[in-house]
Amino acid sequence: MSYPGSRTTTTTVWLLPEDEAVVGERIAEALPEAAWLCSQPGPVGLHQVHLHPSVTEALICGSGVQALLPLPAGAAAPPGVVAADGVPTGHGPDHDPDHGSGHGSAAVVQLLCARRVREDGEEVFRAGRLAVRWSEPEAGPATHRLLTEQTRLIWRALRSATRPAHVVTAGGQRVSGLRIGPAARDLVSATGMALDRWGGRLRLADGAGGRSVPSPPAPGTSPGLT
Repeated sequence: MSYPGSRTTTTTVWLLPEDEAVVGERIAEALPEAAWLCSQPGPVGLHQVHLHPSVTEALICGSGVQALLPLPAGAAAPPGVVAADGVPTGHGPDHDPDHGSGHGSAAVVQLLCARRVREDGEEVFRAGRLAVRWSEPEAGPATHRLLTEQTRLIWRALRSATRPAHVVTAGGQRVSGLRIGPAARDLVSATGMALDRWGGRLRLADGAGGRSVPSPPAPGTSPGLT
């Protein structure tokens, strides 16, 4: 659910690990100071959290469920977080007001991994998402502009590393606004695996007819920047 002044972008994605790596590489090309936080299981403080130079390293180090990218790129690591080898040098005490280096983060991009699970005797590919949200009043005008610019670069990177997921519902409606990685698409095309998006079953159907309906926001989010 959105609140006054919130700025949210979220895109449903189906990615395999090799797709996640490519998305991370494209984001690094656009934002060389970008670094990813591993997401550890259990309560906060139970495990050490690290800042990693790549999304793949963050996912391997953490729970494998999600990785988090602090924005602006180059923001100082949160207290208690250890920077791993290879993290860009902008994550330090010196800061550049024009690029966010050294400042604390004002937003966090979440890459929630898609998952292959068995349900009712068949394998299903549950959707993940790429999402970000921040408060414009709390960020202030300059940081808001920077977050907006960097968010657009990140979603441009996502689009360059994935393709539209042409899917249909059980009722034959096409759903737009979703993305799928090349490796994930090859898997789904080869197996006929069902896709799951927040409890709704979908099927990959390139070239399918039927009325196209826009993708609704994921639970807990609202439409935002594009």
